[in-house]
Amino acid sequence: MADVARNVRRVEPKIWHAGHVVTLEGILPGIVDAHVHYFHPTRSAWALQRFARLAQGPARFAPAPVLRLAAKVGAVEDRRYRIDPSIMAKPYEPAQYTADTATLARVAGVGITNIVAVESHWRPAKSPAELMESSLTEVAYLESLPDGAAAPSNGAIVAAADPRVEGFGAHLDRLVATAEHLRGIRFKWAHHPDPAIFDWRHQSDTVASRDFLRGFEQIARHNLAFVSFSYSHQLGYLDALAREFPETTIAIEHLGVPVGVFGPAGVETGMTASARAEILNLWRERMAMIALRPNVVVKVSGVGLSVLGYGMGTAGSIGSRAVLADMIGPLLVHVVEHFGPDRVIFGSDSPVDRPNSSIDMTVGAILDVLGGRGDYLLRQLFAGNAQRVYRLG
Repeated sequence: MADVARNVRRVEPKIWHAGHVVTLEGILPGIVDAHVHYFHPTRSAWALQRFARLAQGPARFAPAPVLRLAAKVGAVEDRRYRIDPSIMAKPYEPAQYTADTATLARVAGVGITNIVAVESHWRPAKSPAELMESSLTEVAYLESLPDGAAAPSNGAIVAAADPRVEGFGAHLDRLVATAEHLRGIRFKWAHHPDPAIFDWRHQSDTVASRDFLRGFEQIARHNLAFVSFSYSHQLGYLDALAREFPETTIAIEHLGVPVGVFGPAGVETGMTASARAEILNLWRERMAMIALRPNVVVKVSGVGLSVLGYGMGTAGSIGSRAVLADMIGPLLVHVVEHFGPDRVIFGSDSPVDRPNSSIDMTVGAILDVLGGRGDYLLRQLFAGNAQRVYRLG
């Protein structure tokens, strides 16, 4: 891992670690975490649908021990999505998130005040129709979770949906009616040429299809943000979408997910230093290009995803805050310099990132890299931009 970090530092001069501790105390009252996944393996709709077969009937009627066993079996399958199985068979709700953020104030000077609950359909639906029904159930579940008091406020919901499905407009109307806090639609269209990197869609250009564009008009009609999960080589298609719908906010998740930028990923990606440099350079070009679209924002999230090239494991592959800062530093600097302080949004990607990077470690590393760039950037990155994009009260 140290060798990988040294390779990255040769590409971008090390301009962080100013020799003093930077916190957010006095800059903002609290952090808005714009990417949190709440779920329950025996309540979340996507999980129940997958467990119904093992339960030999409708999963909601199965005994709890059967569902717990099914959850563990399903978690093993999730290795192919590069999600650590240790987090998949247990609930992750406001109580667990509050525990994960309990010591954050020691690192950041402030805690979390609001979160954006992002859909957690980590297993692809069997059909678009199944996804739509599951999404409706999920937003109802998210709306039912405790809000405020002992946990951060659930300020907004980003729901799963497929704009290509027939009748998408009517489905979106139902979602809006169901979820008071609905502020965005997330569509996972990631596709990679490496056969060992998981594909969410069969083509790289899904967002350019006629059916998708027709459905996207309904997202624009409802003034919802579009949250995009793709890999970095696909960003050219997203650029075209942003040009066609200039009034709709488009959020690029997880810094654009440059697969293999830090080290080997899959079976043929990022295997050499020159290959990683090529991935980084292509990512730079694509991000600089799409930064010209004023309706596009970038989520500084997913920094602990193993698919970036931290190693073939799904846990413990980064090691320390200093290593993480050195790895992600060039990416953060590039994004801030091209998108500016008003189009970057922090998200912890909890609990998916936790096996590689706790929230404390993630926030600390970001502060190490960007802490010397002024209070305004920090205020916007950690709260202001999320409040605007997701219309938080």
